[in-house]
Amino acid sequence: MTASTAPVFEARHVPHEGVAERFGRAVRRLRQARGWSQELLAARAELNRTYMGEIERASAMPSLQTAAKLAQALEVPLAELIQRCEPWPR
Repeated sequence: MTASTAPVFEARHVPHEGVAERFGRAVRRLRQARGWSQELLAARAELNRTYMGEIERASAMPSLQTAAKLAQALEVPLAELIQRCEPWPR
């Protein structure tokens, strides 16, 4: 598998961590696995680079429409991106 096709699963559970933190981490890990900058991902998703950073830092919570844009830009199904935000393990 190449870095862009290797599965990236968040197997870390942080107590009291919210969905915004998990979503931001999932996006960051997928982006980094592809070797992309925030600027490149933002351009591919038609988002502002500053907003992209806010999503990754969990200071902004994207809408479902924006999550769908990110999933498409990252070339993963939206369901997979959302699944990566589930707290694990329970």
